[in-house]
Amino acid sequence: MRSAPKPPCASGRLESSSRKAIVSSDPPEFRSRTVPRAHSPPQGIATLHRFTMSSPPRRTSSKATRSPGRSWLTPPRQLALTTPGKYFVLMTLAVGFGALNTGNNLLFLLLGMMLSLIVASGLLSEAVLRALQVRRELPRRLYAGESAPGRFLIQNAGRWPSLSIEISEHDIEAIAGPLRGTILTAERPAWWKLWRPQTSDDHRPLAAAYCLRADAGQETTLTTHYTIATRGIYRLKTVQIATRFPFGFFEKARELPRAQEITVYPRSRPTPVWLSRLRQDLGDTPRHRLGQGEDFFGLRDYRDGADQRAIHWKSSARRSKPLVREREANDRRDIALVLDPRAATDQPDADERRRFERGIEHLAGLLEGLVTAGFRVQLLGSASAGLHPPASESQTIDGMLAELATVELLPASSPGPATPPVRPGQPSQAILILGLHPQAPPPPALALSFDELARAEATPGAS
Repeated sequence: MRSAPKPPCASGRLESSSRKAIVSSDPPEFRSRTVPRAHSPPQGIATLHRFTMSSPPRRTSSKATRSPGRSWLTPPRQLALTTPGKYFVLMTLAVGFGALNTGNNLLFLLLGMMLSLIVASGLLSEAVLRALQVRRELPRRLYAGESAPGRFLIQNAGRWPSLSIEISEHDIEAIAGPLRGTILTAERPAWWKLWRPQTSDDHRPLAAAYCLRADAGQETTLTTHYTIATRGIYRLKTVQIATRFPFGFFEKARELPRAQEITVYPRSRPTPVWLSRLRQDLGDTPRHRLGQGEDFFGLRDYRDGADQRAIHWKSSARRSKPLVREREANDRRDIALVLDPRAATDQPDADERRRFERGIEHLAGLLEGLVTAGFRVQLLGSASAGLHPPASESQTIDGMLAELATVELLPASSPGPATPPVRPGQPSQAILILGLHPQAPPPPALALSFDELARAEATPGAS
């Protein structure tokens, strides 16, 4: 008696051991990965598409948010007619109408050929999309209004290569920052609307990349660029795979749930004027220990291997033995930048919000300049504005820029920020309070308005 045949391979497993299993969601180690600056060359044939998300944001509504109870109504694929496809369908209808009215066998034969092309297009496009899985690698640093490279990784678990694939990002929602609670992508037509208008430049996806061929059992890397105009934290919900293979009459798309968050840092505006003022006023602080400063600390005997340029020749001549000059270590003073995010009124207008955003950009440039110059910088403010208490991981340049990405303009009645206390016996810390209308602090702290900072940094031809 013959044994029963073995069941086919389960979904997500491959017959060949050389191929990798495809999972339905990103592994934990992949979600937190960041993109290095130097990317490896993409495998396969890939062409770069770069889009800028310049469409105006739309507010979240009940229509924009898909109801979980109605998700079963949405098909697993989305289908749309291309411009050549619209003409082809009209020609097919015309040939069918003529065949039914005239009874001409040649027209019936032509109608059958045209219908077979439509059926073949649906079957072949489904074969292209069915075995594909996509993961994304987000940029390590993304500044508002600037482009940063990211990557899509396509894995083909099928037996045949997939041709003419486009990967794109559509669903993006702001969860923190000045646009919190808004959806930035344009609303797409319903899935049942096959006859769709052409996509304008304002309705382009956040990021997209085109792949001509994804080989079977291999991972293909595509390079793309992300551009978001406003700072904040955004949630990327899905990745869309689309193809117009084989004839270009239809565009079939498949959405994969790939929830991931990305932080958009504020644009950094250089502040050379105020950076120079702070360096002149604050200077260096002596640490009373050996180091690489400029001040004299002491003399010691010369040892083999020491730098001969440090020999103090006059003292060496008096003592008849070589002596080396030692220098005192100097450190930059600590600086606490206190952000006062309050507006002049409880209902800030558009002009006040624009000035606040420009001030945040100048503050980001001042932070980067001070850190580059060697100062130890702290960013302080009120928790209601999105700033958290100082911590070792949040006081790095990336941590402080991430804090600035989520700061929001508060009403005038909100409590103000608290300045750090001055501890006796410790090196003095410079305190600089910045905001639209910062209150005059007690000495030695200083107050600087965003408007004054912008006027000082204004140069001919600057935007």
